Amino acid sequence: MRLLQRFRQLRHQKPLGMRLLAAILLYSSAITLIATGTQLWLDYRYELSAIDERLLQIEASSRNSLANSLWEISPAQIQVQLDGLLQLPDVRYLEINSSFNDFYVAGSKPTTGAIVERRYALEHHDADRGAISVGELTLILSLDEVYRRLADKVLVILASQGIKTFLVSIFILTLFHRLITQHLGSMAAYARRLKLEHLGTPLDLKRNSKHQGDELSQVVDAMNSMRRSMLHDMSKREDAERSLAKLNTELEQRVVDRTKELEERNQELHDTLATLRSTQQQLVESEKLAALGGLVAGVAHEINTPIGIGFTAASFLADQAHLYQQHSPNDPLANTAVESSRLICQNLERAAQLINAFKLVSVDQSSEQCRRFDLIQYLDEVLLSLNPRLKQCKPDIAITGPKHLMIDSYPGCYYQVLTNMILNSLIHGFEDRPGGVITIDVKADEDNLIIDYRDNGVGIPKDWQYKVFEPFMTTKRNEGCSGLGMHIAFNLVSQLLQGHISCLSDTSGAHFRLELPMVLVQKPLSDTPITLTGPAIVAVLPENT
Repeated sequence: MRLLQRFRQLRHQKPLGMRLLAAILLYSSAITLIATGTQLWLDYRYELSAIDERLLQIEASSRNSLANSLWEISPAQIQVQLDGLLQLPDVRYLEINSSFNDFYVAGSKPTTGAIVERRYALEHHDADRGAISVGELTLILSLDEVYRRLADKVLVILASQGIKTFLVSIFILTLFHRLITQHLGSMAAYARRLKLEHLGTPLDLKRNSKHQGDELSQVVDAMNSMRRSMLHDMSKREDAERSLAKLNTELEQRVVDRTKELEERNQELHDTLATLRSTQQQLVESEKLAALGGLVAGVAHEINTPIGIGFTAASFLADQAHLYQQHSPNDPLANTAVESSRLICQNLERAAQLINAFKLVSVDQSSEQCRRFDLIQYLDEVLLSLNPRLKQCKPDIAITGPKHLMIDSYPGCYYQVLTNMILNSLIHGFEDRPGGVITIDVKADEDNLIIDYRDNGVGIPKDWQYKVFEPFMTTKRNEGCSGLGMHIAFNLVSQLLQGHISCLSDTSGAHFRLELPMVLVQKPLSDTPITLTGPAIVAVLPENT
């Protein structure tokens, strides 16, 4: 165990010497194995040739005598001859089968191991009849002794060659260590100790003067020359660093001053660009909505008079038709007149309602004054005013947020926007069925107000998120919806309330977000038509989606 630890220690301390020793041992062992194998192969061939010569000797000297003994039928002589052949080296078994049905055996037949088996025909030569077959000789030789002798030689050769290889390797390793390895270790230790502040100490190897000028001396001279060059370069570098430090100090101050100036200018440009974009967006929206509001209000004003006259005439016709029907109840013309006048009055009344709704798109902003009020309390009042409309559907409406939130704005606009959104949820989201849930989440973010309106209704299709604020966009026009409710809400939020309303994607229903200032910036009155209705209007057109 200690030997193994010592070997590991040497492997880490002197890896080059251990690799050299391993290489010497490896190549020497390979050469030893090749030489041993070659010698064993030659010895094996020699043993086989000796066995072949022995077989030829037996064939030449004993086959004729055994044939004569069989011809003379001399069992004792035959057995003596077989026992004599059995004494020969490597012979293990002899067997004779005669033509006279006699059987002679000497030795035991091997059952394992390598063997050499030969069969010889025994013939008796007669002067008159020639060669006469008298039997067959079977001879078996074992190669176990051959292999044993070869194994003994292998052990001797490997032991001697291994000892010789190890001793030569140790000698070469020792010589290599004294001439090279120890000096390489000294140079490595010098290189590890070498630092910038110790460059004045030269490298010096403890060697005899007769070794001066060899490769190691050249390496030492090169390292000392490199050390002197490094000292010279360091001196030049220190001078350059001092100059560079001075320049960097001046440059850093310039960069700081220039960066500060650029940041100020960039901030000014960023603020200016943001203001321009906001102003541009507001101008585009204002111009578009102003043009639309003026068009709708003008059309409503122009057709209001003929609709009123037609409704008056239709009402008079209906009254006269009722009187005539009372005098002539069986007259079909009277019944037709009553039914026709009723249909005319109903459709003219619906047209009048639409015209009144169109007028809401262009209400002047002087119709309500900005004041300070509690938004949370005002929302409770809005829900209280909607109780008659909510009796059929009975949705669960929850307002979350602070208990009190004072803002400066137009309360009537909040009333109109929230009323339109709640009635939209009743008509389109819940389809006037009970079980709906509406959540109004109010949060104050510094000077801004964020209102998230959600319901768990059928939701808004994805391609309708940008169309929902356009005028006359509705999915229930056949049920009397005009599609102006959310357009009026958009006008109120973006113009009078100076905020932004958006429709967000939500898989569980509709989701609207209102971003509004808590304190409005008062602007001079303009002719821009906007949407503003007071609490008395009660959201004439909430239907939009």
